[in-house]
Amino acid sequence: MKSFFIFLGLLLCSSNVVFGQNTLTKKGTIVLTDDRYIVCNDVKLIDGKFNYIDVATGIETQSNISEVVYVYDDKNSVLFTNRTLVEKLKEQQKITAEEEKRLFIQNKIKQDEEKEKLEFPKRLKLVPDGIYATLKDFQAQTPSSKENVVAKGLIGFEKPILNAIEDNCFFYYASSDEKVKNIFAIAYKGHLYFQIQAILNNRNKTDRAQTNDFPNSFTRVQSAGQNYYYLEAELANVWAQGLAYGAVGGVAGGAIASSNIRRKGVVWDIKNQEFNIFKNCSDYNDFIKDKYAEGIQGCEKQQADLTKVREAIEKIK
Repeated sequence: MKSFFIFLGLLLCSSNVVFGQNTLTKKGTIVLTDDRYIVCNDVKLIDGKFNYIDVATGIETQSNISEVVYVYDDKNSVLFTNRTLVEKLKEQQKITAEEEKRLFIQNKIKQDEEKEKLEFPKRLKLVPDGIYATLKDFQAQTPSSKENVVAKGLIGFEKPILNAIEDNCFFYYASSDEKVKNIFAIAYKGHLYFQIQAILNNRNKTDRAQTNDFPNSFTRVQSAGQNYYYLEAELANVWAQGLAYGAVGGVAGGAIASSNIRRKGVVWDIKNQEFNIFKNCSDYNDFIKDKYAEGIQGCEKQQADLTKVREAIEKIK
């Protein structure tokens, strides 16, 4: 009995959680010694046991502290580390730092998949999941690679892994954490994303002078039919940006140039195998007039009303 209390004291010293603490996190993930990752709610530490609600089953569950390796919150911050178990596992399994990183990323992917099942039950599933390096691969519906990727935000130096399916993002290779560049499309968790540079490289010849500050970012297909896939992208007229920089310069010129960036509707034309960018309202009207006359807009503003654009594309897609 004395040896048990000595062991328990060492265990407490080796972790970064105090027994007096009540609720650790409302949402999180518990990693057990048998390599199970449990997505859970209302994680509490009570009398040497973690109490929580298993999201998969909805059942309130307990795990002894001696069974728990890590506890993460919903932002993937480490709330508890059983350092005694971690060192033991490292010694037994010879886990390297890279392997630990891989296991963490795999856990994050599993957690995101569980969230995505709840938040995005309806998927377009236009092509099999994977990386489509070229238009030819995309046309053949054959991924160039099925290497795991993770989605990250566009802004900030330390870009977080996105928990939900977003319309715009970067993709990173899960194994190397390198940004995915110079490809045509990615089918990710049942959603199709086109890379911005691929849109610009494969646009209709009349859609010249469009640019984007993040050419290696991706934008998601929002709706799709037999004729068109519809998506939206932040684009600017390259000449208007150039004039802003040249005429004003400095911070003010940059601000004016940024103000020229607009969210614009884009369709992937299945028959012609090209992207059609709605550069402005009149350009959109030129596209829609012979396909759905009721979709023509009055063009009170330079850019088309995207709500009305979406409604019209739904009629012709």
